[in-house]
Amino acid sequence: MKDKKILYILITILTLSGNVYAEEAIDASDPTRVYTYAGAGIKYTDYTNDETMIEMRAIGNIGLSPNDMLLFEVGYGWHDGDRVEGGNSDMTNGRLRWFHLFEMDYSITSGYRGWATQVDLQIAGAMKGTDGQNVLSVGALPAFGINESWSFFLPMNVVNSWDKEFANYNGIGLNISPLLVYTPHWWSGSYVQIWPGYTYFVSGELKKEGSGNLDLTTGGTITDTVWWALTYQKNFDVNLMSFRRGAETGLKNDQNIFLNFTTYF
Repeated sequence: MKDKKILYILITILTLSGNVYAEEAIDASDPTRVYTYAGAGIKYTDYTNDETMIEMRAIGNIGLSPNDMLLFEVGYGWHDGDRVEGGNSDMTNGRLRWFHLFEMDYSITSGYRGWATQVDLQIAGAMKGTDGQNVLSVGALPAFGINESWSFFLPMNVVNSWDKEFANYNGIGLNISPLLVYTPHWWSGSYVQIWPGYTYFVSGELKKEGSGNLDLTTGGTITDTVWWALTYQKNFDVNLMSFRRGAETGLKNDQNIFLNFTTYF
């Protein structure tokens, strides 16, 4: 009888825990949340010399623990314009990122919530316009609440850049990318991210050069576990995706738009 009571209590606890987990809302607007998900989408890129590219991108994120996750991303594109070599379709740039979350208090509406750190490797692709630099960033991400609708994040990174296949080291830079997140009630799961970022290089081939972008993202839910997002990006100054020492093509990623769908597990 005693064993049956213990078994009943354990089943009850597990059932309640499962219900709490199931009812916990996903927050795709917050870059510090640890999730496991997979997604794909289509991206259109407009270059400054009137060339364009359409690209399919796939993304996966594995929650390794309550505080760690590993992200990987890859793309395949079709380029409309002249190719230096090869065909007009090929693999585009990839990404691998490890993210660690330190103590974070999401219940804080206004004030400092906590911080995270990351190691982020952007890998040059084979397609023209994406075959420039391998970029390794290491940094921290403090998080703040402003009010019930607004949050603020301040990623800061040390950036190192190499030519494709790590052929030449082109310098070290400092990056700051302040992120504002707004969560209105326009539609189910609606959010808006305003995310500018700029890297200024202090050494090497890229010394005194800068590379920046402005990302504007909105998104929402299709179901409890399926989300959509639409991102517009405008790029400024040196384009690290196309810059390569001694092989400058003049091709620069001016702006792009990316529509993607993500399933959370």
